[in-house]
Amino acid sequence: MEKFFSEINKYVISILLLFAGGGFLVKYLSGDELESQPQAMLIASLALIVVAALATPWVLEKLNRKHYRVLMALGTLASLWLSYEVFYSVDEEIEFRELKTRVDAETIQSLKDIRDAQEAYKDVFGTFCSDFDSLELFLFEPVIPVKYNMGSFHDTLPEAKSQEGGYILKRADLAQFAEEKGVSEQELVDLISADSLPYKVRDVIFTTFFEENFKAEVRKSKRLPPVSVDSLWFNPLSGERFRLATDSIEVGGVQQATILVKDPTPFGRAKVKKDTLRFGSLVEAHTDGNWRN
Repeated sequence: MEKFFSEINKYVISILLLFAGGGFLVKYLSGDELESQPQAMLIASLALIVVAALATPWVLEKLNRKHYRVLMALGTLASLWLSYEVFYSVDEEIEFRELKTRVDAETIQSLKDIRDAQEAYKDVFGTFCSDFDSLELFLFEPVIPVKYNMGSFHDTLPEAKSQEGGYILKRADLAQFAEEKGVSEQELVDLISADSLPYKVRDVIFTTFFEENFKAEVRKSKRLPPVSVDSLWFNPLSGERFRLATDSIEVGGVQQATILVKDPTPFGRAKVKKDTLRFGSLVEAHTDGNWRN
């Protein structure tokens, strides 16, 4: 029995290397088209199996000095090559992650902008827009109501008395009223804003979604990147148009509009399962996005 264990101990290293190489090889071969393993795993598994075979006493006994030199030279070359592959794979991984971070950020921002436009469309028309071409036209239609208030009410002249006394003006009345008072329109605006006159301006004006949300000045004030309407509807890397679907569901006896917008070409490595960036749902009435930020 003691002799048996003594013989087995000679093969322990080879056995461990063989199991390790075999395990990596099985893992590599088990990868499918959605979850493939890197080629470096195949190279490592084969290298471990070869070293396991060379480390057996039976092989070592048959090697002479010349064989050792040849193996040493081959091992050195293999080490240099593997070192290069490791360096290249690490550098490639860094570049890949940087590109993925940039593309995902641009994609998420586009989806957020589309969502804002769709929610504004729903506020005006009661439902979501079913195609991007119509939504693009909506961006430039003056249908977004904006309250225009100037001057403040106070106890001595509250809103009701101001209305009765004719002190509430519409925005369109300012030019004519300024002419009647013998001042410029801007001077009148300044006086009303400073509450130097009893007159107030209460009105609702209509502007476009683009003016209120996508103009360069507005984006800069919100610390958001500029918007290019022509490319807003497309994946920033592949150039493919986002997929848009709308529907409706019944919630508490009331029909609710639903929407789903998703990226047709999620970024990632070939043959590796990817997460599709999207917002909304066709079976639930919400516009939540599946991104983390």
